[in-house]
Amino acid sequence: MRRDRFGPDDGDPLVFVLGWGNRTRDETVRWLVDHLVEAGYRVDAFEIPPHITDFESEWLDPVRTFVADLDAYRCLSHSTGGLISRYLEPDSIETRVYLSPWWAFHRRYRTPLLPLVAMAPIPWPVVPAPVTKGALGDLATDEQVRGIPDAMAPTFLREARRAQRNVPAFDPGDVVFYTPSDPIVGVDAIEDQVPPDNRVVYEGGHELVCSSAREDHLDTLLAAIDRGGAALR
Repeated sequence: MRRDRFGPDDGDPLVFVLGWGNRTRDETVRWLVDHLVEAGYRVDAFEIPPHITDFESEWLDPVRTFVADLDAYRCLSHSTGGLISRYLEPDSIETRVYLSPWWAFHRRYRTPLLPLVAMAPIPWPVVPAPVTKGALGDLATDEQVRGIPDAMAPTFLREARRAQRNVPAFDPGDVVFYTPSDPIVGVDAIEDQVPPDNRVVYEGGHELVCSSAREDHLDTLLAAIDRGGAALR
């Protein structure tokens, strides 16, 4: 798993677990990273491997091992990164903010075929999963879309389903930003698991950083990263 550091070494530690196919060189991701650095954070951003055979060893353990050396840190995550960061032990997390977390598949994928496909021990991307600029948001770039895999491996589906079934309880101090019209993740899982007072709704695509509404929510996002759920009260 790749980790990139941004900001001064003496900045407040912030761990940012990116979503499936996101890269720190993406223009929209860097927009947010730059604002985080400007706010005084030392950002360690994790790019996750897109095709896995084991949730713990390939996704969770690299992040968990890194944060084990931190006395305290703030946690920000997006989409699949939000599934990973949900499993991080809360002891040293000062605040945890999720952007469109992938806690359930979108309804269009919830067919009787999905669990059957997920049983196949195939680690190669053979299940089509095309992503459009419109699904990400109106500020998404062609380069960003090209960097997102257009297919999923059955082992990836198996491990994601297993992790989603067993997520730890939602921490009442955490905050979730999401759009009810998200075309990629299961919004019902967010609304079922997160109290209304812990949610921030925006209009746009799956990625807040790709939405024209991002500037409208930047101050709230920075406040939530700083103070957690208390920033919304």
